[in-house]
Amino acid sequence: MDSANYPRSTNQVASRHPSQKFRKTQRVLSGMRFRKIIYKGRCKSDHLLVLFAIPTKSDSQPKIGITIPKKTGNAVIRNRWKRLLREAFRTQQHRFPSGFDYVVRPKKGTTANSADIHRSLLKLAQIVTIKSK
Repeated sequence: MDSANYPRSTNQVASRHPSQKFRKTQRVLSGMRFRKIIYKGRCKSDHLLVLFAIPTKSDSQPKIGITIPKKTGNAVIRNRWKRLLREAFRTQQHRFPSGFDYVVRPKKGTTANSADIHRSLLKLAQIVTIKSK
């Protein structure tokens, strides 16, 4: 096995900018919080995504919860949606309005496309939070 393609030390591994990581503190984790955001929060959708948002008590960093219904497709398709949504949030989290928790899901019958998801997620977050203020 040729070791020329592998980094020799951890210094050679490209590290992410700290603000671009997707930490556990940036996720909605509890089922009760998911339900509260979906049932009491504001909702906005477009041709690709449905986004729910609810203001938090403090002006904290935004948190996101991702839910992918089984009607979306098989496990491979659902996992692809989750990966693309996490990546879209991770790379644009500094542009999301702070002080809100979000839950996002794809619309039925749509296909996952990275560029469209990036645009749609940010646009919906900005629209739904303007209406919530």
